[in-house]
Amino acid sequence: MSENIRLKGAKKSTKGGKMETQRVTVRLPSHQVRAMDTFIKLGEFTSRSEVIRAAISRFIDDVTEELFAKAERLKKIQQLEAATSQLEKYWKK
Repeated sequence: MSENIRLKGAKKSTKGGKMETQRVTVRLPSHQVRAMDTFIKLGEFTSRSEVIRAAISRFIDDVTEELFAKAERLKKIQQLEAATSQLEKYWKK
């Protein structure tokens, strides 16, 4: 069984450094909602929205890091292919 959760998704604004938000509706399994409520009861977070914002922020950081790592690997592969191509031209002489 899943529960509907309404939260405000954070979006940076250029107005005086304040954060502008947008409402996003998500459906989560009940066990995840109970886990969030436990975090709140333990004092780790003040609201479900805060839990979800923290989770999304960490997710975005992780995915961004992975994408940069993939881009670096692709760059190295392209450099190796270019070097191999130059060596092949040299060997054919």
